[in-house]
Amino acid sequence: MWSHLERGSSPVDWCESNYSITPMIAEFVNTVSNVLFFLFPPVLIHLFQEYSKFFNPAINILWVLLMVVGLSSAYFHATLSLVGQLLDELAILWVFMAAFAMFFPKRYFPKFVGGNRRVLAYYASVFSVVSTGFLVMHPKANAFALMTLALPALTFL
Repeated sequence: MWSHLERGSSPVDWCESNYSITPMIAEFVNTVSNVLFFLFPPVLIHLFQEYSKFFNPAINILWVLLMVVGLSSAYFHATLSLVGQLLDELAILWVFMAAFAMFFPKRYFPKFVGGNRRVLAYYASVFSVVSTGFLVMHPKANAFALMTLALPALTFL
């Protein structure tokens, strides 16, 4: 277990050269660029106050989850650890599933949901929890899951 926390334990290494700017951070630019995930969500929470009051207060969950994406992505790119990679990818999966449950058009709801967005959100949450468990047990399935989830999203663009 502890070996997955070690620096460089992830099989993924991006195009940026490692430890070129500082000996403490593996991919400096990728790590520092995640600061935007901490700057924009508070601004967006403020800008979307009216929307969250009158239409969908759950929008704030997306902004908080984006901050989690920034934190986990910064950790991954700073250490290149397998745990960091999984946290980064799972945070993205949770943002996708939360947005899916909030904004999926009702006319495309499956019949077993019955047009109820709360039921859809419940199933999306259950799917996210189950997939998180499976993806932690078998990390290579993570890339497959993210690609599979992207296909339905592309059909509605």
